[in-house]
Amino acid sequence: MTAPRLRDDVLRFMQSLTTEQVWLTVLGPGEAETYDAIAGAAGIEPLGKAWIEIERSDAQQMLASLLHRGLAYRAELMPAHRAAWLAGEFVSASGVYGGRFATNSDSSSWTPATHYTMDRGLVVINELGSGLFWVADED
Repeated sequence: MTAPRLRDDVLRFMQSLTTEQVWLTVLGPGEAETYDAIAGAAGIEPLGKAWIEIERSDAQQMLASLLHRGLAYRAELMPAHRAAWLAGEFVSASGVYGGRFATNSDSSSWTPATHYTMDRGLVVINELGSGLFWVADED
């Protein structure tokens, strides 16, 4: 996933969320090959064995949810249709086939990657490169 694969409007919309903090990092092939390396490049804490790998469809759905509603109070950050479109663009930038996706939470656990009260995000690795989208909020 190289920077030109995500259009400027996609990057702008993803970075303009009205949540406490947003991290968006896109790296080219070979710049970071592990989830922890991508986290470090983005400026969040590496999670080691706490990364939870998820399927592509789950990654896209989770990312759409993060773009649509805030973590703390579930306030709408953007319309659901725009969030779904942006999530699709981000996940598709990793290529049509393959790719690995990971997050810091599932339905029963959560491992913080920042000093904020709540944080959650998605890391993508593919032969085309890697990317991270992360949000944090305060209660």
